Amino acid sequence: MPEYFGPIPGANEHGLEGTEWTNLRTEVDPRDEFVRTKRRLSAFYPTDLDFLLRQMGVKTIVFTGINADCCVLNSAFEASNMNYRVLVPRDVVAGTEPDLEEAGLSIISLFLGLVVDSRGLLDTWRASIGMKSDSAMV
Repeated sequence: MPEYFGPIPGANEHGLEGTEWTNLRTEVDPRDEFVRTKRRLSAFYPTDLDFLLRQMGVKTIVFTGINADCCVLNSAFEASNMNYRVLVPRDVVAGTEPDLEEAGLSIISLFLGLVVDSRGLLDTWRASIGMKSDSAMV
């Protein structure tokens, strides 16, 4: 894509296991963490992600990362087509440029799922598990 949009910061390291792009920023029980290498625009193709999520009973997927107008959008399409509930926090995704980011989020909002703010999503999640909204999360 650099031929169309110019240099993309961090592109050489994006998605490579062991780089800062794949470091999870939340506290996760090691038994709950699954890291798979994404090979195409969608996180679902050709992976066992759908099988894994269904075995875990997952019904809702929260998409974060880059590119909102490409990989996040493609993954959201597939997730929606597979009957997952799709959530995309607008403040934790980025597009290749502002207009394309907004277009990707608009498509998701109109046809695929909910585009929300991460703060509201976290507050709703905390409330659903009985945690106070002002509780610190790592």
